[in-house]
Amino acid sequence: MRIGAACVSPALRCWGEGAMARYIVFTLSCAWVLSCSAVSAQPSSRQNVLPLKLYGQHLVVVRGSIGTLENRNLVIDTGAYPSIIDGAVAKKLHLTGQAEELGAVTSTLRRPAVMVHSFDVGPIHAEDVRSLVQDLSAASQKFGVRIDALIGLDVLAHSSFRIDYGARKMYFGPVEPLPSSAPFRVVDAKLCVDLRAGSRSVRLLVDTGAEKLLLFGSRFPGLAAPTLRTQEFTNVSGNFRLRQIRLDRLQLGDTNLAGEQIYVSDAANLPPYPFDGFLSTAQFRQIAFDFERQEFSWMTNDERRDHFRMASGSSISLPNSSMALPYVNAAIEEAPAPTITSEYCGERGAPGVTCGLR
Repeated sequence: MRIGAACVSPALRCWGEGAMARYIVFTLSCAWVLSCSAVSAQPSSRQNVLPLKLYGQHLVVVRGSIGTLENRNLVIDTGAYPSIIDGAVAKKLHLTGQAEELGAVTSTLRRPAVMVHSFDVGPIHAEDVRSLVQDLSAASQKFGVRIDALIGLDVLAHSSFRIDYGARKMYFGPVEPLPSSAPFRVVDAKLCVDLRAGSRSVRLLVDTGAEKLLLFGSRFPGLAAPTLRTQEFTNVSGNFRLRQIRLDRLQLGDTNLAGEQIYVSDAANLPPYPFDGFLSTAQFRQIAFDFERQEFSWMTNDERRDHFRMASGSSISLPNSSMALPYVNAAIEEAPAPTITSEYCGERGAPGVTCGLR
């Protein structure tokens, strides 16, 4: 699958303190398309399963290559388009580019755009990928890990993939649908899904780089939702405030997300984004992006427990807490091997939960 012209591309994040310390910068240049880069998936010769580490409960980091630099820390960020490399990486690769004007939420910034010779992520080998350069040292300091690049859909969309947050693994290639699914749409190079908030239709960008679910308040005039708290955040363009709200229902397929933390931005000067906010994937046990079927699928922690009970015939009652996950895994390891064959359980076996950080 190839995505066409990216006239408005989500790119840069700001990493500050708190739940939603991130913002989107949009490039004003429409002069390039993804098809100018060579991207291929080579399952026969490259690794189809990557171990991942999880930072801050949501940040997915895998190892890969940027040009001649191997074993780099790459953030899997479906909300990034185009991909972004750290300034230190650009310096090591002797990459220079012309600064482009970027429209942020509250100001205008300028960041250089460069041509990265290649990215290697699992079986994906991408050549001549136009990327933005951003100082990611603040993100590295916040999460306690060096971040070399944010890998977006300009690279990732060339292979279907699945992320298992519990097993701490990322799988590339054909994926089987997880228990819940919804069709996605690629709108101006943004991967979006439709939800229902009461009687309203809501379109959210599916963002593996987002910590919490965020709605743009200007898209919901008269939203009757109680505010639980407000919190101030800081990014490079200044200070801003977000409200945490409570909704009775926010329906994605057969899943009600109203129980998750939902934040609202009341910024009045937002650009005309083709979506109404960001859908964080951190609340799911597993997620999958099937670019052949144009489908996003997921497994909640509750579905994980239900799937185990159906597969094993067990009547074990588990608390609704992440502390229950090691017990789920231990029970699966004791089950007869032929009983549980679904890919939902990890690399066709019982995943551990000891790798990575929370």
